[in-house]
Parts: sequence; structure tokens; C-alpha cells
Amino acid sequence: MKFLSYFIVVTFMIGLSACQTDELTTSVPSTVPEEPTASIRVNKEEVAPKVSEARNLAALIPEGWQQLVRQSRPEMVEGDLNKDGIQDVAMVIEQLSNKDQAPKRALVIGFGNSDNTYTRSIIADKAILKADEGGIWGDPLAGINIDRGTVVISFYGGSNDRWYGKYRFRFQDEDWYLIGATVGSYFSGTMTETTGDEEDYNLLTGDYVKRIVDDPKAEKITSHTITGNMGKKKLLKLSDFVATGSTDQFLK
Repeated sequence: MKFLSYFIVVTFMIGLSACQTDELTTSVPSTVPEEPTASIRVNKEEVAPKVSEARNLAALIPEGWQQLVRQSRPEMVEGDLNKDGIQDVAMVIEQLSNKDQAPKRALVIGFGNSDNTYTRSIIADKAILKADEGGIWGDPLAGINIDRGTVVISFYGGSNDRWYGKYRFRFQDEDWYLIGATVGSYFSGTMTETTGDEEDYNLLTGDYVKRIVDDPKAEKITSHTITGNMGKKKLLKLSDFVATGSTDQFLK
């Protein structure tokens, strides 16, 4: 009889313990803590693919060419160029060469796709100056950048007489066109980029602004500015743009 009473008590205690354990293990908070959720969100952002990790970035570069790398950094920029909300890329590539002369360069633009791949839009093989085309200054490629949905190529070179140029290209009507240009020159002994001759053209409207030095040999450099409109002209395609060419290629 004592054994039976003891067995009943033990069985009851085990059952009570099991119920308490079940309540503890199945209890779920009514709200999800904000901190873990934020941590998960940060982790997702950290593992988002970068432009250099795209699966077919190398496929944008044709055989016999390589991506231009200067000071351990690739000459490449990223931004939305066709207004689809997906990041695109523009990069400078250089032809593989065993010759002593500077290799040929080109501009490559690739449109990003939703699956983290790229589709090549254009290879402009005359748009980038070579490393030996900057005179005593050295490599004339000042850089490329993406600004307000356009690709801007900048050059700078010369010796005592310096020159520079900035060219803005935009994707429209299913092609790439030069829509703006700024070119200038100055004597580095007495002038700077902000005081020398300069011409700025808006090729979409035909408007221009020119700063002209009054007397380059004067002890104190002065200049005057003229503005005007040359009328709208047929836009020059990026595929036809020649970096070594004069302004005549887009002003005539």
C-alpha cells in the first residue's frame, strides 16, 4: 500500500514537471525584438555583391585586352547610366602588348542586369588617350567618372604650356552621344587652369562660354568672358569621338 502511494506521488510530480517544461519551450514573444532584426538587415547589406564581384565583369573585356590599373586601382566607375535603377559600369581597358610603345586604350561601358551580370553597351576604341600622349606631364588620363547619369572623361597634359579637356557622354536614343565639352590651355609659368583660356560647350542647347586671356605676356594676367549660342548641331556619337582630335569634330 505504501509502495502504491509512493508510485502515485512520483508519477504526479513527473507529469507536473513535464507540463512546466512544455510551457517554457513553446512560449513565443508576441513581438520580435528590433535589435536582432536590425542586425540581420545589416548583414544582408554587407554581403550585397560589389561591382568587382559581378559574375561576368571580365566578359566585358575583349580578348587581347586587360583592365587598366593605376596605383593599384582599376580605372572603373559605377552608377546608373540608363535609368533602370541598376548599377552600370564604365571602365578603361588597355591592349596587351609586348612593344615598348604605350598600348592602345579604350572605354568600355556595361549595363547592369538584375541577375548581377553585365551586358556590354559599347567599346569606344578611340576615346581614351594613351599613356605617352600627355607630353612631359606624363599619362594624360585624368580619370573617368559618372555624374548625373553621364560618363565624363577627363584629360590633362603638356609641359610649360598645359592643356586639358573634359567630355560628357550620355546614353539616349539607344546610343551614346557627346553632350558637353570643356577644353582649355594656359602657360603654367604665369597662369593656372582657372585663369587661362577656356571654352565650355553645351552641345544639347548650343550655348557656349569662352574665357579669353587678354595678353598672355602681360605681367598681370587678365581675361574677359563671352557667351553665345552657336545653334544646335548634330551630336557626335561616342563611337566616332577621337580623343586626339580637335573641337572641330563636334563643333562643325
